[in-house]
Amino acid sequence: EQREGELHILTVLALSHEVVPRALAAFHARHPDVQVTIDALHSPQIVSALALQEADLGFVFTAPAHPSLVQETLAQGRMACVAPRGMLAAPLVRSGAVRLADLVHTPVVRLPGNDPLGAMLNLACREADVGLTAAFTVQTYHAALALAHHGLGVALVDACTAASADRSRVDVLALEPCMPVPVKVLRMANRPASLLADAMARCMQDAVVQTLAPTGLA
Repeated sequence: EQREGELHILTVLALSHEVVPRALAAFHARHPDVQVTIDALHSPQIVSALALQEADLGFVFTAPAHPSLVQETLAQGRMACVAPRGMLAAPLVRSGAVRLADLVHTPVVRLPGNDPLGAMLNLACREADVGLTAAFTVQTYHAALALAHHGLGVALVDACTAASADRSRVDVLALEPCMPVPVKVLRMANRPASLLADAMARCMQDAVVQTLAPTGLA
């Protein structure tokens, strides 16, 4: 059970770089005496831990339905393209958007097929009949972003990850057609509502909106 003054949250790694710290700053300003524990895990691990009542909240992009958990969409992001400066044609960069077909002859940093966003991209490629050149396959979105920063390929990542991009080294474009990437909160269905958990969820909601607003990728 949650003890007064403590909160245990789980998050996918992609949200732990920009969004969670912003949310924690707002939460801590309002609840300075609350001890918060944060674990960064993969979505299936978050679902399992919450189902076992090992944490209070989980923040994910997508997760399978579970009878013990309820899901709430906090905000809507989308997939983005982060390209090393000079790798994409200038008119394409100026347009602010790129299609999968535009990347056919460009080295791409791919996400694994068992990753929710990686699976979504694979499906989009099949539907568009587009074959991308996977220069590298990485396990995390920020690893993909790091390779783009070093000029090794184009990273196809969520907008929250793209918000961390160094615009002096890379160009950030919307991926078209739009591939929605919701940010969701998971919690136990049969646990009484916690004021602290509710407050943290709202702080996360605000943090996602604040993170995405400057990117133009909301």
